[in-house]
Amino acid sequence: MRTIVIPGTDIRTSPIGMGCASLGSRISATQGRRMLEAAFEQGVTWYDVAPSYGAGRAEDILAPFVTAHRDGLFICSKAGLVPPKNNGLMRLAYDLGRPLVSVARGLSRRFRAIKATRNRRVTLSGDFLDASIASSLKRLRTDHLDVFALHDPDPADLERDDVLRTLERILARGDARHLSMAGSLDAALSAAALPIFTFFQIADDPDGRQLPALRAALARPAGFVIHSVFGVGGAKDRMVSRLRSHPALAAEAAALGYRGRPEEIATTLLMRRAFAVNPEGVVLSSMFSAGHLAANMRLAAEVPDQVAAQLAERILAVP
Repeated sequence: MRTIVIPGTDIRTSPIGMGCASLGSRISATQGRRMLEAAFEQGVTWYDVAPSYGAGRAEDILAPFVTAHRDGLFICSKAGLVPPKNNGLMRLAYDLGRPLVSVARGLSRRFRAIKATRNRRVTLSGDFLDASIASSLKRLRTDHLDVFALHDPDPADLERDDVLRTLERILARGDARHLSMAGSLDAALSAAALPIFTFFQIADDPDGRQLPALRAALARPAGFVIHSVFGVGGAKDRMVSRLRSHPALAAEAAALGYRGRPEEIATTLLMRRAFAVNPEGVVLSSMFSAGHLAANMRLAAEVPDQVAAQLAERILAVP
């Protein structure tokens, strides 16, 4: 596995991270722990979690893995979103549907379409942040987080003195070694003006606007973590459609070695693009199947491929 050093920090980690949003919901505890170990054995050292992930189960499921490998991995958890009020119903539905693969694959989409089952945003306060990180540390059975992120906050929360002073105390106590903003570009730009933030987690933007805007706003080195490589703006579906409807694009891709099903070409190009646009940062992916893990390990080991990134962006730009 290739490694990177996060700018502005002494963190050396894998360029790909395990996103644990589905750990405990779509992914069972047994399967999840098996794939966490497999990822670690193949060099993945970055693990991203939150109290609301996996219908509120992800941190508890991750805990034994963290205990076994704490000195060899980096953990980011968050504060700002909490599970929905009917969380017990969600857990039951996942547990009943998970054995039926076709049903399990559709559960997340169906639940997200129902407003009452979505994670809820919490107004940040100093007391809430102290309680949230204390709970995460207890559930994860560790004495510190490598990164503590504010999860999709209102940018106005960053102007409040109690929030900023609490974040400073969290760093001073050693409960977290770094702070991150994980949310919209507007929230990230607000945090860019605050030196206490050394990480920024943002959805990948196939149109290539968000990361450049954020980099331009920063006057200091920072770590970038990107996610949703296939989903923002329907990037994968758009690319598959373009490859099918524009033979010249498919021929160009084939000339560069991209042959096979459009879905496979799109997956490879979008992942290569993500590594290329974020060469010193982390790309998050949910890798809870052996096939996905193996494919991502191959791509993460490569030197970032700017040619692939340019091809991906040209395909997506076609109307």
